[in-house]
Amino acid sequence: MTRRNLIILATAIICLPSCSDMKKGRSSAESAITEFHKLFNEGKYKEIYAASHADMKAATTEEDFIKFTEAVHRKLGQHVNSTDAGWRVNTFNLKTTAVVTQKSEFEQGKGVETFTYLISGDSCTLKGYNINSKDMMMK
Repeated sequence: MTRRNLIILATAIICLPSCSDMKKGRSSAESAITEFHKLFNEGKYKEIYAASHADMKAATTEEDFIKFTEAVHRKLGQHVNSTDAGWRVNTFNLKTTAVVTQKSEFEQGKGVETFTYLISGDSCTLKGYNINSKDMMMK
């Protein structure tokens, strides 16, 4: 084998786990979002934060995250239903990230939620959460 072929083979072997993560990314994120909404409806905001990725914990404190999710729940109520509004799965530097946007319906309004997850093997860890909701802002 030439040196060039060895480099190509080594690169392919290194990238195989990332390809697998990309393939599983969307379904893993969708399952994680279902769990997020279950915990949200149960008021288990601390558990959501505790299971989140270090990047999310670096971006916001547990106290602020809990205040934020409590405010969303107080103003919009229980999560009722969501439909996909868009998604993308990217791998960069052997890290796979899934970003899912959903149009979500709550008991007292609607909003667009954006979830960012880090996918690694069978692990799917919340890296970011955002909600845009006119209904929430007006209450």
